[in-house]
Amino acid sequence: MEDADTICAISTPPGEGGVGIIRISGKKAHEIAKHIFKARNKKGQFTPRKLYLGYITNPANSQALDEVFTVFMSAPHTYTRENIAEIYSHGGYSTQRSILSLILTCGARLAEPGEFTKRAFLNGRIDLLQAESVLDIIRSETDEELHYAVQYLRGALSKKMEGFRNVLRNTLAAIEALIDFPEEDIDINIDVILPPLEKTKTSIEELIHSYYEGRGIKQGFEVLITGKTNVGKSSLLNALLTKERAIVTPLAGTTRDLIEDVMYLKGMKIKLIDTAGIRKNGNVVEKEGMKRVKEKISEVDLIIWLLDGSQPYSDEDAEVFRAIHDRRHLVAINKIDLPQSLNKESLASKDHLVHISALNGTGIDELKEKAFLKLTEGIKRGNGLLITNMRHRDALIRIKDNIDRALLLKKEGEPLELIAFELHESLHHLAEITGESTTEEILHQIFHQFCIGK
Repeated sequence: MEDADTICAISTPPGEGGVGIIRISGKKAHEIAKHIFKARNKKGQFTPRKLYLGYITNPANSQALDEVFTVFMSAPHTYTRENIAEIYSHGGYSTQRSILSLILTCGARLAEPGEFTKRAFLNGRIDLLQAESVLDIIRSETDEELHYAVQYLRGALSKKMEGFRNVLRNTLAAIEALIDFPEEDIDINIDVILPPLEKTKTSIEELIHSYYEGRGIKQGFEVLITGKTNVGKSSLLNALLTKERAIVTPLAGTTRDLIEDVMYLKGMKIKLIDTAGIRKNGNVVEKEGMKRVKEKISEVDLIIWLLDGSQPYSDEDAEVFRAIHDRRHLVAINKIDLPQSLNKESLASKDHLVHISALNGTGIDELKEKAFLKLTEGIKRGNGLLITNMRHRDALIRIKDNIDRALLLKKEGEPLELIAFELHESLHHLAEITGESTTEEILHQIFHQFCIGK
């Protein structure tokens, strides 16, 4: 990449802090920094990667703006593979803005969101998978989410994609040799070169299937608590969150709208949703609440169907079951601290039955464990890797479809040219994942999610 612009930005969050970092990258980065930085007890050239103490001074009037540390880093051994200078000032808002304004007057321009990382990608320091993982690290809310983001920054997923690329290229090269030199005695047996392609397809399918868990780690799963009125849904929400999030009263129908909050379960973000009770009769407000519940049922990852163990199974319980029966759910019988009247044999569903008391916390840990198992059942990890990005998943689906068609064409005895076309397409989609083949629109979409300064 050739970009004549030298860019700058504040790379630390706004507000008061011990240190604020101003970053400059580009051909004039060192020149600008040397023009405004006056080191204490230092003459001559600055040694790269060494911190120097001194003052940022306005050359126009020799006014010192702040006492700072400054470091100079030379291309290509930098984050962007360009010359970089970083200034570590005090963290006050006015201080950082004054230094940034001075840098701008010296010929730099303000960096766009994610432009430092975009330059690192365009200059070949990282691929697009690694660039996206930088954003994932910044946005990580759990240890599990951070673990996978750092793993991908280190190139774990990139190496996996490179393995796929090697198999696809080798297979394509062999097939094209058979196409280009049909009269030659080429020692290539197509039945021998295709099994690695089958194995690659299986690995790709595992990664595609891992997206469900990957999405849960990155974005969170949605768990809906539902049941008839006054079974203790709000009490259960509070018990799971270990805080008083929802209002609890003995009156039926206290909750009229969806109440949401987040908990973390084994490194996964879980959005809990407390709902209005489902029953046949209710006032206008309750009916609107029930309508929203039924709409939400089709969207969530798991439903906790809550029953009152101290009451017989009712028509209203049956009404709830009719609304959720075809969705992933588990059954929790609440109020086991009271005399029991519920006939469990009458339940239409006993899926992952748990006995709890939301009031005193009995069975809550078991409920969490069974919810986790329900959310993660059937998940196959791709050799310890997870796909957490929809863009990657969609591209892998296209690659798998190309391989499927290539194998089917071979089975049906179709011309080798058609098989080669599908393999060319699969390599193109693979290049979209790593960024070797991409559009400015996709790059804009990815890097504009970043903060300015990264």
